[in-house]
Amino acid sequence: MKYFSRTALFFLMFPTLFLTGFSSGEKPVKATWLWQTYQTASAPDQIVAFAAAKGVNLLYLKIDTSLRPSYYHSFIQKARANGIEVHALGGKSGWGLERNRPEILSLVDWVGRYNQTVETDAAINGIHLDIEPYTLPEWKSDQNEVIRQWMGNVNAYVTKAKELDPSLQVGCDIPFWLDKTALPDQPVVSISEWLISRHDHVTVMAYRDRAEGPNSISALVTQELEMADRLGKKVIVAVETKESNEGNFVSFYEEGTARMEDELSKLSELLASHPSFAGVAIHSYEYWSVLKE
Repeated sequence: MKYFSRTALFFLMFPTLFLTGFSSGEKPVKATWLWQTYQTASAPDQIVAFAAAKGVNLLYLKIDTSLRPSYYHSFIQKARANGIEVHALGGKSGWGLERNRPEILSLVDWVGRYNQTVETDAAINGIHLDIEPYTLPEWKSDQNEVIRQWMGNVNAYVTKAKELDPSLQVGCDIPFWLDKTALPDQPVVSISEWLISRHDHVTVMAYRDRAEGPNSISALVTQELEMADRLGKKVIVAVETKESNEGNFVSFYEEGTARMEDELSKLSELLASHPSFAGVAIHSYEYWSVLKE
């Protein structure tokens, strides 16, 4: 009841915030990533047909900013015609460092130029960042400084995107375990909570192969969902289909598509008490499309 009252108050104070959310409306999000951007030219019909058949309504599409916007136009228009929103995807571990901020902002600028050159039915609806600076050597030598630079980059790209177009969704990927890492100057606030607060939605990489029980998908995202409930944000829960060397409990590579869909279907009920739960994501098209049934 506590969360309900806070959420109700939040909507009264900020009534327009969610008017520019996912255009899929009340329908739960089902997202996937497409990293091999050249496939939008070599196999556009195959990608869209697969995504539509699987119920995908949100695609994180890797954008090569060296390409002209016209390169992606027909593919995005085709995806949109099949009920699939497209968010421009980019990300490198090094994008957590201030010196690489211009690369991030160039992606935002590219999206702005693209949307100015196309009709509404081919527009990009959002920007999605996959920045994983915790894989950098600097994370081990000076974690707090890396976090500070990462936060600066996040503030920069969120601000620029919203100035460009307030309706543009801005999201990012975060691992489930990042909620154990505190901000440098605020030990009671995790970097996960801060990232959730700054984005319209986050996609939590809860890479496990069962929906419930200890060390399961639902168990790993509890804190992120509670944070997002308080903050009035949205959380998409992601699973993996790529073969993992961390153990066969991480990915659905061994179990296959049918088992994955069965486990994902359980999350709607398991996580229904959280208003922040927006849906699921499968990483990624490249591996999912060849996953055994």
